[in-house]
Amino acid sequence: MSRWFANPYALAAPDNDERAPWVRYTRYPPPLWDWGSSGTDAVAAYTPEEQTLNTAVHEAAHATVYMAAGYQIGYIMLHEPGDHSHGGRAHVHYLPMSGSLLDWAVTCAAGERAEVRWMRETGRWSLDRAWVAELLAWRDRSQIGAAYREGYGKDLTFLGDHDDHMDYAWVMDRTDEALDLVWDRVLTLAHHLVDHRHVTGEEAARIAGFTV
Repeated sequence: MSRWFANPYALAAPDNDERAPWVRYTRYPPPLWDWGSSGTDAVAAYTPEEQTLNTAVHEAAHATVYMAAGYQIGYIMLHEPGDHSHGGRAHVHYLPMSGSLLDWAVTCAAGERAEVRWMRETGRWSLDRAWVAELLAWRDRSQIGAAYREGYGKDLTFLGDHDDHMDYAWVMDRTDEALDLVWDRVLTLAHHLVDHRHVTGEEAARIAGFTV
């Protein structure tokens, strides 16, 4: 097993904070951060251009892994700065699927894992930025948790058990393997998304090298 770190943000969150269960433990240690004085953007400290590309890589990874598994998306959208109407900086609209839970779990986990890989490959990696990527992926993790509870009748765990398919460490390993197969496509689609901000499903499939 690998070590996971207790997250003081989640441990201190109110009981009604929907984010808390999904970021209670992180693979990377939480930063030494004054929790009341600044947000995660200050911790990550990206330039606006870096943040846009970081977001595009995250969403392109979701979309590309989903399409590689044989499914289709409706579109990908980067929101305008300050637009929080969808609960984040961007989103992928997935068309309905009828495949395995693993396909969906890997799709959801692909965003944060792609961010961390992109950081490493471009010299932008730091423990703090990797931790922020995990923290902001709480909604993706919650979607995996909901699917696992519905499909398996059990909760997704965060024990660092790489041999247990119910553990998020195992999901992350499978996600890294899936990204290995399509990484160049993820980056190509991400840069296209930066340039266009809204990409239809058909266009995304074409840019990523899939047919629809």
